[in-house]
Amino acid sequence: MTDYDFSTLNDKEFENLSIDLISKDKNKRFERFKAGKDGGIDGRFYHDNGTQEIIQCKHYLKTGFSGLITSLNKKNNGINEIDKVKKLNSTKYIFVTSLPLSAENKKAIKELFAPYIKNDSDIYGQEDLNQILGSYPDIEKRHYKLWLSSTVVLDRIINNAIESRSEFLLEDIKEKSKYYAITENHNKAIDKLEESHIIIIAGEPGIGKTTLAEHLALWYIEKDFKFYNIENSINEAESIYKRDEKQIFYYDDFLGTNYLNAIEDKKDSHIVKFMDRIKKDKTKRFILTSRTNIFNQGLALSDTFKSKNIENEEFIIKIESLKDIDKALILYNHIWHSSLDEEFIDQIYIDKRYKQIIKHKNFNPRLIAFITDIQKIQKEQIIAKDYWNYIVDKLDNPQDVWKNTFDTQSDDFTRILVMMTVFNGNKIEENKLRDSYNKYIELTRLTSNSHASKDFDSIIKEVVKYFLNRNTTYHKKIEYSLFNPSIADFVLNKYKNNSVKLKHMYLVLASAKSLKELRSLNFLNRIDKSTYEEIILFLYQKLDVETENIDYTIMLLYMEKFINIKRDDIDVLKRNTFIQNIINEPKDFTLIDEFISIVSFMDLDELEINSHDFILKIIENASLEEDVVNSIMKLIDIFYITDADIIKKINELVNEYVGQELDGYMSDIGISDVDFDEHIGGEIEDGEYYMETKEYYVKDGCIEDCIDNGFDEVIKNLNLDKKIVIDRDGVINSIDRDKITERLVESYINTNDYEPDHREVVHNVIDSIDELFQR
Repeated sequence: MTDYDFSTLNDKEFENLSIDLISKDKNKRFERFKAGKDGGIDGRFYHDNGTQEIIQCKHYLKTGFSGLITSLNKKNNGINEIDKVKKLNSTKYIFVTSLPLSAENKKAIKELFAPYIKNDSDIYGQEDLNQILGSYPDIEKRHYKLWLSSTVVLDRIINNAIESRSEFLLEDIKEKSKYYAITENHNKAIDKLEESHIIIIAGEPGIGKTTLAEHLALWYIEKDFKFYNIENSINEAESIYKRDEKQIFYYDDFLGTNYLNAIEDKKDSHIVKFMDRIKKDKTKRFILTSRTNIFNQGLALSDTFKSKNIENEEFIIKIESLKDIDKALILYNHIWHSSLDEEFIDQIYIDKRYKQIIKHKNFNPRLIAFITDIQKIQKEQIIAKDYWNYIVDKLDNPQDVWKNTFDTQSDDFTRILVMMTVFNGNKIEENKLRDSYNKYIELTRLTSNSHASKDFDSIIKEVVKYFLNRNTTYHKKIEYSLFNPSIADFVLNKYKNNSVKLKHMYLVLASAKSLKELRSLNFLNRIDKSTYEEIILFLYQKLDVETENIDYTIMLLYMEKFINIKRDDIDVLKRNTFIQNIINEPKDFTLIDEFISIVSFMDLDELEINSHDFILKIIENASLEEDVVNSIMKLIDIFYITDADIIKKINELVNEYVGQELDGYMSDIGISDVDFDEHIGGEIEDGEYYMETKEYYVKDGCIEDCIDNGFDEVIKNLNLDKKIVIDRDGVINSIDRDKITERLVESYINTNDYEPDHREVVHNVIDSIDELFQR
């Protein structure tokens, strides 16, 4: 049996649902009244003789049964709900509430509305509504926010999460779903996904990209698609990709502010290749989001994006695409589900001020969430009579929504933790954050006059309340991320010219990730170029070349290299010593491209190279990716390698890469890539009955053609050294042709397994803002 408490619905949504349910239960089509001054009527059925039956709905979860009874008796303008019913003088009055009702509760309501409520069966409580829903699942599915909160759907959502971090995200989406206002964008986006299997949702900050993307994911999860939340790299999705299994992949902010590094690291080509796989596979969906300006800059910089026309998958959300009634629903949902006291809500209703919010040029869903958040209001010590001024200030100055909370209501210790998260790329592991925090306090000798503890564990509790989310990663580590992306915008704008603060911050963070973020900020002109160079030179001066923080040092030397081109006052001895140490004692590191870029810039006569064992260490740690394989082949010329063992190892790496890529290429070919033959035969059964049989085959030569084309496709982007020999026959013969043929034939026979569901959800039955906000 269904077991809803209807808490995800606002009062107007509950009324619409109730009318649908009572119409089914009474087998009568009750007329639904628009939201607003209903005079005690939410639904009505007219009889031929002129008499009428009335439905009245009350959604009183917050106050309980006693609050319900109080509200029914309370007089406004000299009239209460009982008086309204008497005035209507209907032949039957049907009362509906979202509250659970006992027999005694129903008796009390019946007596209150006597003689208009004839029977207990005309009083519907939570249990009664659930019972009707169990008999009419089509109603359940039409009311999206109700359906989303069902136990069955929630279980399916969690069970369909791939990895624990995906499960955490889905639980978070479910919790926020009560604020979701279904607009036309919802159904249009589903149509686009059904058409091409891919959607890139682009829009300005705070417009609702992530919210729409998350609810599209839920739509497919309910249809048994397995869900995977990509956090760092498309490689994560490739590793769990399963052909013929329904999967949906979600990549929020897929280029990020660090899109320059993404493109330099060839992530653009990885993403495009993955998109190509998705397009060919009817059992897959791929949802990506990006800020409009970053997506456009990514398109401008990436030749891969241009050549593949990925802008065709773009679905742009603009605030202009939201109708005023859509904005009204967003605002109304946030008010209804907030913990705001009535005296605060009253301020929004004075002179219909809600219209000023809806029509404000800076309206966006993120800002609405901020101004209705009771914790932030309490943090800033706003009282009811000042609430409207608070709203207007935030709307007029959206860039400063965090100003008072961050500058006035937080101390230096709190601000440090927020800044470290921002300058580390908006995410940071707990151990890293703790270590950096303690180092910063020691470095700056920061003290407090307060008696309250300022140790990390005490401060982080406060920070999590207002600025950071605390998550558990796939590797069971604790990680902190920004509660809201707009925090980063505020912090970056505040400290972009504070070179002293920035130098100290990056010194204690000391990670390759933070340096990549710094480089991206410089590229985006988020910090001044001279400030950027000042930070790099400062970090270089403080660098300990004996450090075990190898990737950080490589990234710093890589960034310093570009400054060094224009300067002659930099001590290159540090750089040479560090590289010499790696040559003498091979170490583990991942930034192979950057390392090779550094050594190719150096005069190798300054180094003493007695062994090339360090190259074997690099090969050992190398990932099988195109850019990494190409970089390792460069080492042959850079270091004039003739050692047969090293050449052999590089050859093995390249051949392994080619074999892996060809295998992946063949895994991606679909029924449209080959031709089929069919053989019709038959046999006699019992000497009388002729049974026709039909068998399908992939035409001769098709698989071999695909393998040859795939091999050529894989090696065309490899910068092959003359010492590298690809074992073409060995690689091609490793492909399991029987397995590929069997898969293609099975797919050809079962081409219609997945039936797209174009069911649309109810997204709006209210056409007047005033009616929606009528109290």
